[in-house]
Amino acid sequence: MKITPQVQVLQESLMATSGRMLTSVLGWEFNTNEPAWRLSKYETLNVELVLSRTPIQHHTAVRKLFEHYAVTLSAGMTLRVANSLGHFFNVCSGAITTDSLINFRSNYESGVVHIQTLRPFFRRWINFSYSGMSEEVVKMLDSWRLLGGQKGVAIIRLDTKEGPLTDFEISAFNDGVVFAYEDGRLSLQDLAICLVMSCTGRRPIQITHLKCKDLVSITTADGTLKYYLHIPRAKQRGTGFRDSFKSVELTRELWEILSSHRAKVINGMESLGFQLTVAQKELLPMFPATKLWLRYDGRSDFIEALPTDRLHARTEMLDGVLKGAVADLGILSDRTDDVLNVFARRFRYTVGTRAAREGVSKYVIAEILDHSDIQHVNVYTLNVPEHLKKINEALGFQLALYVKAFTGNLVDTELDAIRGADPSSRVKHKKCGVGTCGNFSYCGMNVPRPCYTCVNFQPWLDGPHEDLYFELLDERELILARTGDLTIAAVLDRTIVAVAEVIKKCAARKQEIARG
Repeated sequence: MKITPQVQVLQESLMATSGRMLTSVLGWEFNTNEPAWRLSKYETLNVELVLSRTPIQHHTAVRKLFEHYAVTLSAGMTLRVANSLGHFFNVCSGAITTDSLINFRSNYESGVVHIQTLRPFFRRWINFSYSGMSEEVVKMLDSWRLLGGQKGVAIIRLDTKEGPLTDFEISAFNDGVVFAYEDGRLSLQDLAICLVMSCTGRRPIQITHLKCKDLVSITTADGTLKYYLHIPRAKQRGTGFRDSFKSVELTRELWEILSSHRAKVINGMESLGFQLTVAQKELLPMFPATKLWLRYDGRSDFIEALPTDRLHARTEMLDGVLKGAVADLGILSDRTDDVLNVFARRFRYTVGTRAAREGVSKYVIAEILDHSDIQHVNVYTLNVPEHLKKINEALGFQLALYVKAFTGNLVDTELDAIRGADPSSRVKHKKCGVGTCGNFSYCGMNVPRPCYTCVNFQPWLDGPHEDLYFELLDERELILARTGDLTIAAVLDRTIVAVAEVIKKCAARKQEIARG
């Protein structure tokens, strides 16, 4: 194969400095003499490609700068800088001058975005005293006011497909995945992923970085048992893999789901023949890339990988679980009457929006969302729309067309129901029967209100559902009058809509019977 002069110069540049072993922020080692540097489980920096786009006189400086980026900043940021630098050199023919930057900003469609990324890179170039960068270029960049894209547009306009979820939508999602797990249509791992994402609003990378030891229970001084999940922080400058954490308090129910899932992960590892100590089991990923485990033939290699992210699932897996769950289970949006569009950021938007609606401060919202400051929480507090409507008799029936809060099955008579012959399965309201519970296991819910949103409930055709409907409406008005807080009063809304849906189904069924 004939080697061109350009390729020969590039190869000489790659070998110009003695190779060093460096470690990226996430703990991946790479040799600086290699043409590609593995910076994380997902990202690899193609140094050879970067230098092929870089003028020869800048090779040494660019290589040194990317070594610095690789060991101090995230892999994602390093790759974004490499991409922007390639675009800049391509458009400006390799010249780093004030004129070339002005032309790049003015004539290139994404010039401003790339300059925002390159400005700190060029600053470091001059601060580290590498050749090839002039102070005039950096001074001009510092004088520019570069406006980024508008933040939180989907939140402000309450976008039906990308903005925060409504109370009905988040309830439909949470109830749907729980009922699906009980029916055997959803795995325990998928249930754990769905509920952790919806309840904590954390970024996917934070969830995938969880290890088994992060789930804890603590007995307080007064004997109360509390449950926590220590979630690794992300997007913190200068921190590496699991260097810092924020604790999130869990409900007992969510803790039990995660605890059961953790036990299953450990049992799965032991079934592969890896006998580990208690401390080593705690280092197992909460959400593992199970197929990768099969690649480890030796116990020593497997143990060596435990403290790293090598055994953890990819973030794409979480997104696939969320979308797969709503598609397979048919979870619908009350606003679009279509399959609910879910992704991790929507749950994050929802957590922040609900916190703002309840009147908490910017600092509390930043803490809830694990922000280091409050600069990105204004979209939640500056424009807090009225998400909740005052439900009256008519609106309850209108919403029933879209919300579909009732997930059970209407039966003509008690004897037509599953367990209908068992008097203990009878669901009553004020001593009057309204339906049958088809669940064969124990349920400690305060019937009949939770029953109307339960998949196991079988309301009777002639049950006094209207009495409960108007009782709930009156109670909602009373709560609102006493507290003045629509958020508290709205706790009853999903049940109100579910009862309205049952009433409508009863009316339709009676008409069907009358027609013979």
